[in-house]
Amino acid sequence: MDTNLVAGYYLPRSLNSIRAKERIQIILDSVRSNEADLFLYIPNFCIAETFSVFAKHAFGHWNKHVKKKRTIDKRVYDSICDQFVRDIHNGNFFYHYELSRYHVLAIDLVAPIDHYYQITRGKKNHAPMGAFDHLIIAMGIHLAHIHGNENVCIVSADDRLTNVLEKCKSNIPPNIIKKLKLDSAQKVTGKEFSSKLFPMHLNLKTATNLEMTQVFGSWPLMVGEHQSAYRWVK
Repeated sequence: MDTNLVAGYYLPRSLNSIRAKERIQIILDSVRSNEADLFLYIPNFCIAETFSVFAKHAFGHWNKHVKKKRTIDKRVYDSICDQFVRDIHNGNFFYHYELSRYHVLAIDLVAPIDHYYQITRGKKNHAPMGAFDHLIIAMGIHLAHIHGNENVCIVSADDRLTNVLEKCKSNIPPNIIKKLKLDSAQKVTGKEFSSKLFPMHLNLKTATNLEMTQVFGSWPLMVGEHQSAYRWVK
C-alpha cells in the first residue's frame, strides 16, 4: 500500500476520492476484524511520508491542501500518530517493508518506461513520477518474484503510479525493451522482461467492482466486530 491510502485511512480529509476513502476503510477494517486474510506491506519510506501528511494537516495552516479545511487539533494529531505507531509496531497490522539493494536494482525496470512514454497525470501533465513511486513498483516486483505475481497487489489511489504500472505490464516492443535496457531483468530477477515480472495493481479511485472482486475474491469484503482504530473523519 502506498502513502495516500494509508494516510487516507486515518485521516480521510487527506484523500480526495470519496470512493477510495470508502474502499480503503473496508479493506483495512476487514483485515482488522480477521475477515480478510491479507498481508499488508507498507514501504518504510511510506511510513515517513504518512507521518509527514499528518504533520501537514496539523501545522501547515498556509498549505493550499489545508487552508480551506483548517488544521486539525493537536490532540487529534497526537491520537492518529499514536494509532499509526501501534499499527506498525512489530508488524502488528502493517508489515514494515524495508528498502533493499534488490529494490534499487529493480528500479531500472520501471524508471526508463516512465521517462520514455508520455504517461499522463491529467490531460496535460506529462511529468514523470518521483523515485519513491518507482521504488514502490520495484518493491512489488521483488515480492512478485518471491510469492508469484498473482499473489501480490500494489494498492493505490494515484493515477500516475497505476498508469505506469499498467504500461510496464503491456506489450512493449522488443526493440524498445532493448533500447531502454529492460533486458537487464534477466540479471535482476533471473527472468526475461515481461508482464509476469510485475504484481497485480488496483487504483481504488477508478477500479470497477469486478476488478476489486478479481483481486480480493469478493467485493465488498466482509467486516466483522473489531476494536476500532482511531481515525479523524471530519
